[in-house]
Amino acid sequence: MKRLNVIIEKDLGALTALLPEIQSLADSEKDNALGFLPAKAFEDAIGRGRLIAAIVDDRKSRSFVGYLLHSGVFPNAKVQQIAVVDTFRKAGVASSLLKALVSELERAGFLSIQADIASDLPNALAFYTKNGFEPVLERAGGRARGRKIVVHSRQLDTDNLFSFAAAQADPQIDLGIRHRNPGEVPVFAFDLNVYFDLVKQRAQSKRARRLFGEALGHTIRLAVADEFVSELRRTSNGPSVDPVLQMALQLPRLPKPDASALDQVANQIYDIVFVKRNAKGVGTDQARSDARHLAHAAISRAAAFITRDGPILNARNELLSTFGIDIATVEEVLDLLPEPISSDAVALRGDGFELSSIDSAQLGTYFTEVGVPTSAIAEFVKLDASAEFIQRRAVRCDERVVAAGVVHVPKGVDPTARMIVHVRSEHHDAELFADHLLGTLIRTSSVRAPIVIELAHLPGQSIVNKLAAARGFQRHANSSTFAKIAVGRPCSVSTWPAVVQQVRRRTGLILPNVLPFTSAGKEIDIQTAKGVTARINPASLEDLLSPTLLVWPGRDGVIVPITHTYADELLGTGVQSNLPFIVNRDAAFLSLRGYVNSPRTAGNMRVGAPIIFYESKGKGSGRGAAVAVARIVNSIVVPKSQLNPKSDKRLVIDTADGFSATDNVLLTTFDNLMVFPAPVAFDALKRFGAVGPTNLVSAVSLSSEKIDSILTCAWSNGKIQ
Repeated sequence: MKRLNVIIEKDLGALTALLPEIQSLADSEKDNALGFLPAKAFEDAIGRGRLIAAIVDDRKSRSFVGYLLHSGVFPNAKVQQIAVVDTFRKAGVASSLLKALVSELERAGFLSIQADIASDLPNALAFYTKNGFEPVLERAGGRARGRKIVVHSRQLDTDNLFSFAAAQADPQIDLGIRHRNPGEVPVFAFDLNVYFDLVKQRAQSKRARRLFGEALGHTIRLAVADEFVSELRRTSNGPSVDPVLQMALQLPRLPKPDASALDQVANQIYDIVFVKRNAKGVGTDQARSDARHLAHAAISRAAAFITRDGPILNARNELLSTFGIDIATVEEVLDLLPEPISSDAVALRGDGFELSSIDSAQLGTYFTEVGVPTSAIAEFVKLDASAEFIQRRAVRCDERVVAAGVVHVPKGVDPTARMIVHVRSEHHDAELFADHLLGTLIRTSSVRAPIVIELAHLPGQSIVNKLAAARGFQRHANSSTFAKIAVGRPCSVSTWPAVVQQVRRRTGLILPNVLPFTSAGKEIDIQTAKGVTARINPASLEDLLSPTLLVWPGRDGVIVPITHTYADELLGTGVQSNLPFIVNRDAAFLSLRGYVNSPRTAGNMRVGAPIIFYESKGKGSGRGAAVAVARIVNSIVVPKSQLNPKSDKRLVIDTADGFSATDNVLLTTFDNLMVFPAPVAFDALKRFGAVGPTNLVSAVSLSSEKIDSILTCAWSNGKIQ
């Protein structure tokens, strides 16, 4: 059946106008499931806000198709009746009505909703079970019919003392995600070499000038230690004849430290950097001076000390663990300032809906209509596009907005992205829309570098909230936001050290310096931004940091062929955007998708393994390159007769015929899909030993080392090498 554009009507005047149709539908079912209610009961329900109606709008006309009558005393609600016009049954109308009510009750703070169903109504019992209700007791019905009533109840996703207690008892790892207030800019100290790169013509001058340009633009703050100026004075003839010193005297200074504390820390740093390592310069005045620079930065809690001095860089790990001071090169700091993210998003058409951009006026209208809090409207609608990256996306059905999402990323070295997603819960595809908006905005935010993302918590949006939790968002008691860390790219042995540094600098989370995992069940130690050490298995860490894929040594995988057409539809890897009349299948909008091939490859398709997709050349239309990577969720052999591509939203195929010579096919479900920024051509894959004896006509097993080579090549145009 074609997707219905169901509109939930709550307006008093509109419902009053529909009263004759509501009464007629109720009377038609009075001898079956509903029983008799007089017209006055419906009038009273409308007046008290206890009745909602479903309208189907097909552009040509609007038709009444059902209603829901409810009651209850706060904080417990009750469904009294749900009725749907006969010709629209089994089309999701009843579910839309119930979802709309649940969303409204959650927004109002209700704790539970109840429904009484006769035991001899199997369809009604199945309906409530499907919608999250559980039987809690049985009681006798009326004497006239002599049947039993099964009382069903559903707990609502509402903040209360019990939900807070449950959250605190939840054993999930708290990443202690760092929150930086708007306008709070981190301070970086730097040494004389960086300064000389700026004022003199040297090999590193271009980078130094960009660094100071970012400081002038207030993206970062730069400051120098007292020793910086003292060292310049020792080698200068005075500021009146030395413009380099004169300019240095105008630079911002770190706060003046306690002299005895500075001496103590400087001596410890000198010992760590120079004496213990017998580093170049040990015993010299210059080494003592370098230690004082660094000590002042550490005492002042600078975000990092910028240098290209070899001995200091070599001791960075011990300095970080001992004094909490990060050591970074100019290049590493600039890497924290990713290139501008393109806000140009491609419009996509689905079956009965369209995903495209939305302007601030339309967004404000939608948010106001659906009751988004005014504080959220003020934050996400009235954004200054010149000051930060912003992306606004909306899903429309027949030009009516049914879901919307916004993300904005402030400029800075450790920005916190702010996000909001709202869906009309009553829509049949609300989960599909919420899933896609969350995934799209997360990937957009983290496309250049790891980032902290905060998602506004909206009461009544349990669909969004549950999907957000599945993507690694965490929320704690009394918090108005969810938060997560998104890495935005796969991590392997070669890229891990750079990823670790970026994650720590941008989020405060400290990961192991090496990728030592040999199995998904082996726990590792991480240190949260709050300084708490926690143990976590890498599979859970992968979920919390998604989108990412942790390719630890021994985590072998597979590379599989896919035709150009299927790759465009299933993976979204098309070089050109779709023409406006082309309709994408649901799989293009889902986080969980399905790949079909021969059962002979079942041994290669292991749960949890990385899967790389190779777009075959075919008859010349394909690219002949690896284009994406994902994670296998499950893989099962299915009879072709039981596989229905039309009803299975994960698939983009029309028929299972042709995928194997037998009556069965292998259905592999995958998630965590990441498209390669640079496709890896067949010749490169062959050099890596990844094409097998049949040149990727069929699936080929890959060692973790080969996967590492492919992923490093795919992201070689990025900042992490």
